[in-house]
Amino acid sequence: MKLIAKTFLLFFLLTSLITSQSGRKLWKGSAIIGGGDVCAVYSDDPSLNGTNKGIQHFYYKDYLVDYISSTSFDLFDDNGAPYQKTKNDKVDIDDFFCAVTESYLSGGVKHLTKCYALPQNAVVLSTELKGTKESVSQKFQINFRKNFMSDHVTNLVSLKIDEHQAVAEWSNGTVIVIAPKKNSNILEVHDSTLVIYQRVSGKKNEIIILAASSYEEAKSNLKKIFKQKNLYKSASAHWNEWLNSGRVPKFKKVNEETKQYLDFYKRNLYAVKSANLNGQIPADITGQFLTNNMPQLYPRDAMMSARVFLLTGHPDEAKQIIKFWARPDIPQKTGGEFYARYDANAKAVDGGGGARYDEPEWDANGYFIQLLKMYYDKTGEWLADKNTIYKAADFLVRSIDEEGLLYEGGIVEWTGYLPATNMVCAAGLKTASQIASKFGDKEKAKQYLNAYQTIFSSMKKLFDEKRNTYTAVRYTKEKADGNRSISEKEGKKFFLWDTSIYYGIIWGYPGHKEFELSNKFLLDNTVTLGGAMQYFEAYDNGWLTEYGKDAFFFPSAASAQYNVSKGNLKPAKMHIDWMINNSNSYGLMPERILTQKNIVSDASPLSWCNAEFALSVLLFSEKYNGD
Repeated sequence: MKLIAKTFLLFFLLTSLITSQSGRKLWKGSAIIGGGDVCAVYSDDPSLNGTNKGIQHFYYKDYLVDYISSTSFDLFDDNGAPYQKTKNDKVDIDDFFCAVTESYLSGGVKHLTKCYALPQNAVVLSTELKGTKESVSQKFQINFRKNFMSDHVTNLVSLKIDEHQAVAEWSNGTVIVIAPKKNSNILEVHDSTLVIYQRVSGKKNEIIILAASSYEEAKSNLKKIFKQKNLYKSASAHWNEWLNSGRVPKFKKVNEETKQYLDFYKRNLYAVKSANLNGQIPADITGQFLTNNMPQLYPRDAMMSARVFLLTGHPDEAKQIIKFWARPDIPQKTGGEFYARYDANAKAVDGGGGARYDEPEWDANGYFIQLLKMYYDKTGEWLADKNTIYKAADFLVRSIDEEGLLYEGGIVEWTGYLPATNMVCAAGLKTASQIASKFGDKEKAKQYLNAYQTIFSSMKKLFDEKRNTYTAVRYTKEKADGNRSISEKEGKKFFLWDTSIYYGIIWGYPGHKEFELSNKFLLDNTVTLGGAMQYFEAYDNGWLTEYGKDAFFFPSAASAQYNVSKGNLKPAKMHIDWMINNSNSYGLMPERILTQKNIVSDASPLSWCNAEFALSVLLFSEKYNGD
């Protein structure tokens, strides 16, 4: 059996290498453009269904209102005939912060479109022509959402022309100004649609979309932008300064392979930066995980991203996320217990696809405690008072059951005794003990340390001696109707593997022999599609089994991080290469690949996956010598 397992692993490694050499699959998806107070979801990917192109979602300050549904460019010759596409658009990301579209048109004309963000809460759409010396007519169209319905209605109050620009105002006070950098344009308003006609050539034509809380603020920021001679260079300088203020991978050997690793690190970390609006960082902002038209906020996914910001040297972004979830007005199920998901109002809600908001995910408590200590160790600042920390830790202490473990849904949102949750929360309790000691609360420190030791001593109950791996221990192999867990502790126990266990170790639980055996089992038995980790084992003969066996990005990244820490660079490289080769058309990381259907999930990209991938590359770069 050992020989067979090694043969399978070698096959997966070779398959990954072949895939890496043959290029990426370019799954459908979007780019995330922003930073500061604006976030735009941009895609000209021809494989996406629907008619919306360009900027398909646009948010300002938070995720309560989505202001823009689409932007588009069309070219016409001097007779008014439209240029026809001769083949599909080519899309990519340039310089890690800019979405690029190359459109191939009749007459050998190539139309180049760029979308990037400026620090003045603005997005720039830039176009230029190649393959012709003549200027041609260009029609730009931006469609605003006239009445945006979430848990309430936000109306477009007015859209009007003001000299050489257009001003859109909403009932919530948000103002968006659309300003061509050149004034020789014709602007027209048609209800909630703005059309700009201009002559374009081989020189750049730039349209600025700027959001503000008032027209005066918008005009002030627009003046700053118009003073810049080269907007693209200004954006490049700003985002490179941000990136280089943190940790950037440095490889011992510089070649095409390591250049690609560095490029994809930058793309994905910037995407997470762009998705962060004042501490709100949705699981997905492309449109799959919505409730009442608002992207869903998962404490788990956000805190995972905060950890990545801390470890990549960007504490300011981590601070925003941690402080958001430390807010006293965030609803909790019971004292110290986060709900699984919230909307942009920070109200606990079910997912739009039926995922339960009240499925217990107590691993979030462990992440929260660890993040507070990690941030303090780096900055000397506590982002929550000690009572908030104790509240999270006390809930865990109260929730340890007669088995000496936590019984809940965790990362996989399916109730059982989960290794990842118990490891993460045990590590969090040990850290809480250190925090209490620091504050001079000896009884609390003792209580939390005893709770840590209780879980630590009970972890052997989750180790499957037959397969030599930690597993989730459940009383059922399926979920109930309505996507609810069957939470009763009755009958036979089932030992079901679960690759989320890697998060236990990378969040601070001590490494040990049983985990090394688990890692070997998972690499030998749960790798699919030449380099991806499946998620978990289930036997419902339906959606749950298929879902668990899909190829997921975040456990693949977690496995890469763990194996790098152990010096196992081959499987780490296998995972990283697979993620790159299965990234979306903009080089960002989806949630998963549906193996039975050979398609990518609609959440492409997923914020958490972008973050974990970036950290995997950074850690890998510190040990990889190019062999």
